[in-house]
Amino acid sequence: MKPVSSTRAVVAALALFALCSRAGSALASPASEAAFAEGQTLMSAKHLPEASAKFETAVAADPKFASAWYALAVARRRLGQCTGAIAAYRRYAALAPDEPEPYYGLGLCLRDTGDKAGAIEALKHYVAIEKRPASERWVDHAHGVLAELGAQGTAPAEKAAVGGDAAVAAKGPPKGAAGASPSSPSSPTSPANPAYVEAQALRDHGHIDEAIAKFHQAIAADPRHMAARAALGELLLKIRRDDEAIEVFRAALDKNAGYPLAWYDLAFAFRARGRSAEAVDAYQHYIKLRPTDPDAYYGLGRALQRLGRKADSRKAYETYVSMERRPSEKRWVESAQTQIQLLASAAP
Repeated sequence: MKPVSSTRAVVAALALFALCSRAGSALASPASEAAFAEGQTLMSAKHLPEASAKFETAVAADPKFASAWYALAVARRRLGQCTGAIAAYRRYAALAPDEPEPYYGLGLCLRDTGDKAGAIEALKHYVAIEKRPASERWVDHAHGVLAELGAQGTAPAEKAAVGGDAAVAAKGPPKGAAGASPSSPSSPTSPANPAYVEAQALRDHGHIDEAIAKFHQAIAADPRHMAARAALGELLLKIRRDDEAIEVFRAALDKNAGYPLAWYDLAFAFRARGRSAEAVDAYQHYIKLRPTDPDAYYGLGRALQRLGRKADSRKAYETYVSMERRPSEKRWVESAQTQIQLLASAAP
C-alpha cells in the first residue's frame, strides 16, 4: 500500500519510513541493513533511544548508507538531541543532495539550537526545491516558521493553475470551492501560525495529546488554515484514530472543497478503513484538482483492485507508471508493474 504521498508514511512513522524507502540502500551491507530494519521497528514502537542506537550501528558499518543517516537524524530530533540530528541531516544531504526532506528537519533543529540564520537558510532551500504537490503542508509549515523567524521574502508563490482550470483559477476558485481567505495557510499573517508551529514541534517531540490540542487551537484561531487541518488529520491517522481523521478531512473540505491535499488524505483514510468505493471517489476528486500528480493513480489502482474492478485498476496503475518519472519513486513503479502483470494474468 502506497502511503500518503509527500511524506508517505502517515500510518507508520510518517516522515521516516517514506524517505527511507525512497533513499535506497544500495551501499548497505547485510549487517547494516539488519540494524536499520531493527531500528525502524523500534522507531515505530516509539523506542527512540534503542532505535537511534541501531541507526548508529548501521551508519558506523556503512558510512554511505543514506537512509540510515536520515533515520538517525529523525530519531535524534525526536529525542531532543538537535546537535546530533543536525550532523546526521547534513550527512544525509551530502549523500542525497536532490532530496528536499533533510533541509526541513535541519531547519527546525537549527532554529531550536538558536542558529536563526542557519535555520532560515535551510528552510528557504527546502521551500525552493520541494515541488511535490502532496508536500504542500510541509512547505506551508516551513513558510510559517520562516515568518516566525522574521525571514524576508518568504511568502509562498501563487500555485500555477492546472489543466483546463487555468482561466477559472485566474478569476477565482472553481465553482463549488471555497475561495482562499486572507488568512489562508499560504499567508504568514494567519493568527493560527503560532499555535500551528507549536503543534508541529509538540508532535515531532512525541507529545501527541498536546499536539492534537494545539492543532485544534490553531484551527479555532483560523478555521481556514488548511495546513493545520491536514496535519491534524494525518497525525490522527498515524495513531490509528482513522474515523476521527476522516471527520477532520471532511471538515477541511467543507471549508475549502478545492484543497487538493484534503481529498488525497481523505482517500488514503478511506482506503485504510477498507472503504474502497469512497476512496475511489476521493481520489478522483484529487485527480481533477491535480491531474499532473501521479501519486493518486497508484492509490486509485489499489482501491479499484479491492472493489474487483480489475480493468479500471489496471488502467490506473498503467497511468501511474506512464506518469511517474521521479527516480526516488522506483519502488512504487515496480510495485505497480507487478500489479499490472497480476491483473493481466487474471484477465479472462
